[in-house]
Parts: sequence; structure tokens; C-alpha cells
Amino acid sequence: SPAHQPLLLEVGCEEIPARFLCDAEKGLGERVLAGLHEARLLANVDASTLLAPEQDSAKGAARTYSTPRRLIVHVPAILTRQPDKIEEILGPPITVAIDAEGKFTRAAESFAQKNSAGLEELIRTQTPKGEYLALKKTTPGRSAREILAVVLPQAVLGLTFPKSMYWRAKSDPRFVRPIRWVLALLGEGKQVKVVDFEILGVKSGSFTFGHRALGSKPIKVKGLKYYLNKLSEAHVELDSAERRERLLKEAGALVADTSLRLVPDDSLAGWIANSTEWPRAMRGDFDERFLHLPREILITVMRDHQKYFAVERGTGFQPVTEHGQDGHATAALAPHFIAGLNMDSDPKGLIRQGHERVLTARFRDAEFFWNADLRILLGDRAKVLERVTYHASLGTYGDKVRRMQQIAEEAMVRATLTASEFTVLQEAISLSKCDLTTQMVQEFTELQGVVGGLYAHAQGRPEAVSEAVGEHYRPQGFEGEPPATRIGAVLSFVDKFDAVIAGFSAGLEPKGSNDPFAMRRNASGLVKVLLGYKLTIDLKKLVEASYEKLQFKLKRSKEEAARLALAFIGDRLRYYLEEIRGFRYDTVRAVLAAGFDIPADAQVRAEAMESLRGSDDLEALSAAAKRIRNILTKSATAADWTPGEVAAEFLTELEEKNLAEVFMRVAGEADRLGAEREYRRALEAISTLRPAVDKFFDKVLVMAENLEVRQNRLRLLKKLDELFTGIAHFAEIADKV
Repeated sequence: SPAHQPLLLEVGCEEIPARFLCDAEKGLGERVLAGLHEARLLANVDASTLLAPEQDSAKGAARTYSTPRRLIVHVPAILTRQPDKIEEILGPPITVAIDAEGKFTRAAESFAQKNSAGLEELIRTQTPKGEYLALKKTTPGRSAREILAVVLPQAVLGLTFPKSMYWRAKSDPRFVRPIRWVLALLGEGKQVKVVDFEILGVKSGSFTFGHRALGSKPIKVKGLKYYLNKLSEAHVELDSAERRERLLKEAGALVADTSLRLVPDDSLAGWIANSTEWPRAMRGDFDERFLHLPREILITVMRDHQKYFAVERGTGFQPVTEHGQDGHATAALAPHFIAGLNMDSDPKGLIRQGHERVLTARFRDAEFFWNADLRILLGDRAKVLERVTYHASLGTYGDKVRRMQQIAEEAMVRATLTASEFTVLQEAISLSKCDLTTQMVQEFTELQGVVGGLYAHAQGRPEAVSEAVGEHYRPQGFEGEPPATRIGAVLSFVDKFDAVIAGFSAGLEPKGSNDPFAMRRNASGLVKVLLGYKLTIDLKKLVEASYEKLQFKLKRSKEEAARLALAFIGDRLRYYLEEIRGFRYDTVRAVLAAGFDIPADAQVRAEAMESLRGSDDLEALSAAAKRIRNILTKSATAADWTPGEVAAEFLTELEEKNLAEVFMRVAGEADRLGAEREYRRALEAISTLRPAVDKFFDKVLVMAENLEVRQNRLRLLKKLDELFTGIAHFAEIADKV
């Protein structure tokens, strides 16, 4: 048999939820390759470089596929047998193992006996600790089929899912859905053989199954090419990207000959592609009378509840805004929708009629809720919020709104808006949670906030108020788009800020991956708003003022709650700057070490620092900053100096006089530029210190014999240390490798 053969594994299940599918596909591929690598069946190739779904498997890359009913891994070539494992087992030192006459001692005999070897098999080997007795042990390699029978079940059952289930005895492993068949083949064509094992009562075999409704007969598989062709004939498209492309192409074709177009929705396209094995697009219609309902409500019903694409007229689409937000589509919706089917066709139109009937019922509900809710003024609903619990430890939504109003009153928040804008903000805060009492939000929870803005607009509230209310839930973490208006951004910040500090007051902070109060999402959202709108709000002052003035029932001291809340937001800021903005980790570490009370300011400092990274002057000063820090914290003691001003009369060397003179000039310039937030220019000014610093350390002994001279030099270094930690802690910059 050949030295290498392909491996094909397919786990057939009942339908896996679409939201789990991508991670499951990737996870199975990674676990199979890791198992093969550990079993020495990949010929010493790094398994992490093999899994490349975007590559052609013929080029040597492993491929993964998935549909709702199956997870597939194909590895083009693995060893058919493990190579023999030769290992050297170290025994006792020669001085102990061999006596003066050159004979083996009892220690050598025990070593040989323990490893089932004869004395004649023992050898000498040189180690860093000296010469030792050793034994070369060869473990014969096992066949790949024998090893795979263990590796593959472990890879499958080791997968984790957000939700899984028992479907046999509770002593058995859990899995996302019941497993119905397992295809496990080693080889291709005439040489193909089944890898025999069993998972949760299901034995592996050489059969797969096509589409549940269109290709239900078992299909005997002889290899990958045969497998792909037969599944395609049985109406199964394995590649999720192909399914998505086919769906969008067909959906586009259904509106191509008219003045219509799909409302773009990438997440919906992905969901449908991961929910079908043979996706086909179908166009349906609904009564035009529903078009009087707001666009947001119609789209939410179609997308979130029915998984349909909305259709709009082909004109009036605005470009991307200055905030990086997707343009608001002003084109009117058309009375049509596009659904994704898991079938080839609907010749009698029965499926289409069913979808239209269900959507009409949903629209009727929305229409009823809209008309009923509008009979009550949004502001009149505020008193009902006193009976709606926000959290058992934090009171009602009425309490939350009052806290938000108090937070907004703080000077650092008020200063972000003009007097007239602040008046709008306070009105928007008072209305922001009122829609939680509406029938629309109780039925379509995704519309909270949005519905409030729509009702405010319909009831004649100022446009600025309704816009702020409608967008104040944005962004949902780092991924969503921020509010389109400045007032909406401040309202969003106030809402999320209250959620974070209220959460810490009640001890609701995340523990591990568990975050039931959504504090990570809220902290991420407020960071994105602060940075996106460059709101120079001092978080430290705001947190301290909030814990001092708001009536929290604290489970910890105010000081402890404030410290934890700030650190939590700081961690979200660090993540944003590193992972979203792409700044180097040590740049971010250096900037945040200098303070992040005003996150927008920290971002500007990080941008300035990053723009100068790689310059010789900055790197040299970073090294000097580390040296200064070590001298001040490790070499110098309280007996050597006390903090104070540098005295000119104790500057004895030319180099230290020059450094002191240059420092005074540069420090003043850096302070002035820093106050104007011209951080790049400030850093450039600081970089001009390099020659003077280099000469100082080359020529001057800091720890001089004379106490007064020594103290003066340490005070000069302390001044430099303060300068090197103002914008960013230079000492935190990693050394060049």
C-alpha cells in the first residue's frame, strides 16, 4: 500500500443551528489535525499550517466543509503507518553504573530490568551533566486505521458548543444535535477502507446521505471526488460560500428586470446559507397597505422574525456618512420579499403562499401595535416605568432614567454639548426607555429604542429628540455602528455608562465568559462612542462623582467600585486600540500607563506614539527611560536623595549642564504642546533630547561619591522620568529584537 493516503471524515447530524455552524466546522478541522499531528501521522508537518479552507485540497491543504446536517474534514495525505519512535532513555551516571573494574553495578542492572532490556543493550551517552548510561528504545509504529479509530471520535466528541444536549444516557458525552451517521474513510478508489469506530451508538461506515427531502437514499462513497459529485447530484452543496453566492445571485435575478433591489444584509445571507443545503431564492409579495408602517418595523419583521430579505426601490440611497456608518437608505420599500428555500422549486406556489400568509399575519400584528401604541403619548408612559424592573438590585427603569439625568448633569458630560443641545439631551433621556412599555417592543424586542424614536417623531417631538432616542442603543459593542448624531452619541454614552457603574455597584461584573448583565458589551459601546466622537469626558471624575451622588446600594466601598469600574473600561479601551485600531501592544501599554481618564485623549496619544515608532531617537529614549527607571527604583535609595529641584551649582560636568539646559527648554515646549493636544509634535520635541541623554550616560557617573552631586543628578533623572511618562511611559516600549 502507498505510504500516504487521504482521510475523509463526515459527521451527519440532525440540523445544527446556523449560528453554531462556522465555529463547529473550524473546530472539528483543528481538532482532527491536532490529533493527527500528535499521533505522528502528518510527517512532522505543523498542523496549524495545513487547515486552509480557501485553498484547493489538491495543493496539500486540508479542507473543511459544513451544512446544517453535516461536518466534514478532508486531509489529502496522511501516513498509512506511524514511523517507529526511537527514544533515548537516560539511566544512572556512569560513575554509579560501572565500577572500578568496568563491570555493571546493581544500579545498571536495575535500570535494564526496569526497561525490559539486556545489559548488552545499554550504551554510554554524553549530557551537559556528564556521562550517563542510556538505552535506545524503539517503539514500532502502529497503522493509521488503528490510531484513527481513537483520534477521530475524540476529535468529534471534544467539540464544544454554546448549547448542547444529552440524547442518550446522561453519563454519555453531550453533543449539539443527535448524530445519525458517520463516514470515515482512509484511501481512495479501490484502496479505500473504513476506519472502524463508534460514536454515541453510531458506527462509522462508508455511506453518506443527500438532501433530507430531495436525496434520502444512502450513497456509498469511494473517495473525495466521488463524494462531492454524488452529494451535488443529491442536492447538497457543501461549500457555505458557494451556497451564499448562489442565494444572492438568484435573489438578485428576481429583482433584476425591475426598478427594485435587495436591501443588503450580510448577516442574513450568512444565516440562510448556514441553514440550507440546497438554497434557492423565492420572491413573495405582501399588501401595499402595510407600507405606511415605518421602514424599520417592516424590515425587522421580515429579517429578524421571518428571515426574509426586504426589497426597496432602486433610487435614493445616501453614501457613507462621515462617522463611517452605513448610509441611511431613504428609498421606499417595495411590497415584496425574498425568502431562501431549501428546495429546488415551488411549482404550484404553495410554499410561496404559505410564506406570504405568515408574513401578512405578522404585519397585521405590527400594524395593530403601531396604531394602539400611538394612542398614548410617549411621555405619558414614563410613570409606567416605575413598575418595570431594571434589575432587582438596581430598582426600576424609572430609577435608571433618573440616574442617567444626574450623570448628564455632571460638568464633564454637559460640556460636550451646547446649552440648546443639552436641553434636547435631557428630553431624550426622559423618553429613552418609555418604549419598553409599548406592545410593539414587547412583541418585537429588537426594536427597543428604535420604536421610541419612531413614536416620538410620529407624535410631533423635535427631530433631534426622536433621532437621539432612536439611536441610543447603538453601538452594540465594538461591532455595531455608533449613533449618527452627537446628541444621540452622548445619550448612548450616558445609558451605557450607567449600566457599567450600576453593574459594579451591585457586583454584577462578568466572571469568566459569563456576562449576564452585558457589561462587556456596554463598556465596549461607550468606549467606541467616546473615541468615535472624540468626547473628552473625564471618566475618573465622572465615576467618582456618580458613586458619590447616585443612590446605589453598594456591595463594596465607593473607592473599590470606582477602581474596578475604571479598570474594566480601561481593559475595553486597551482591546479597542490593539485589536480594532491595530496599534502595537507596547504602544498601547505605554500610553495607558500614562493614564486613560479621558479615553479620547489616550487615543490621540496612541496615534502620535504609533506614528513615531521605529525612529531611532524614540527607540533610544525608550532604552534610556528604562535605564533611568532602574536607577531610580533599584540603584538609588532614600539615603542617596530626596525629590526636589535641580540645583545649578551642583551640576559639575559639561554633559549634565547641557542636559539640564536642553531639558528645561524641551520640557516647556512639550508641556505647551501637550496642553494643546499636539502630542506628535510634543513627542518630536522630546526626541531631540537624545544626543544630550546619550552623552550624559556616556560621560557622567550618576551615583557620584559626593552626596550633593549624586542627589542633584538623581533629581535631574527624576525630571526626565516625569517627562518620559507624561504622554506615554517610554520605559514600556519593548526592546528591538
